[in-house]
Amino acid sequence: MRKQTRARLDAIKEQLLLVKWNLVIMAAFCFGMAAYNYVTPSWGGLGMFMITPHDGLDGILAMLPWCGIALGVLTGIASFVSRSGWVLSWVEILMSLVMFVFGFWELFFPYDIGVYSQTWAFVGIFLAFFIMFIALHMDREGVGHWFVELCVAAATWIVSFINIMDFAGPAASQGLTSLTLFIAAWGFVYGAVALHGVGSLDESIWAPVRALRGRGKKRDAAAA
Repeated sequence: MRKQTRARLDAIKEQLLLVKWNLVIMAAFCFGMAAYNYVTPSWGGLGMFMITPHDGLDGILAMLPWCGIALGVLTGIASFVSRSGWVLSWVEILMSLVMFVFGFWELFFPYDIGVYSQTWAFVGIFLAFFIMFIALHMDREGVGHWFVELCVAAATWIVSFINIMDFAGPAASQGLTSLTLFIAAWGFVYGAVALHGVGSLDESIWAPVRALRGRGKKRDAAAA
């Protein structure tokens, strides 16, 4: 009985390690923030379920640095944990570092991000680039429909570009921001599904470390 239980736990663990957790985390964030942004009253006060910020859209902007720090840390750790390989090798950790540095810098060395539409438009453009890299990796691995993923990236970028113009005030910007995050979320979901189990530890962060160790051993052997 114990052997069967251990075998089942090992099988579950192996399956969990094949999941692209960084993409799952990004999808969860986009879905959650899209809904949270949508139910937040732009004029301020408590919205649905009494959980939205008192400051309205300004309160959401104030949360953005913390979101960047949390996402940077979580997606970076998830990239190390996942055995399904990296999206274009070093892109995932680069994106994690960008999010962390942005959040850290904005938190401790604040720059004026008071324009709600423009700030979230730049976030949307960043997400569009991330999804574009996923599409390229899908094409390289020959899994899923990379063109569909690229279309999702293009849609995210187009909505963000419209949002950056702030043509109809806070109400329209709030809707466009939620739409941007919602579209991007499906891009991360599709990437996580298509890339599930694709790759191996040889394509992970440890591959360069092993390569350097291998060269070091060859040098030692040659010197001996």
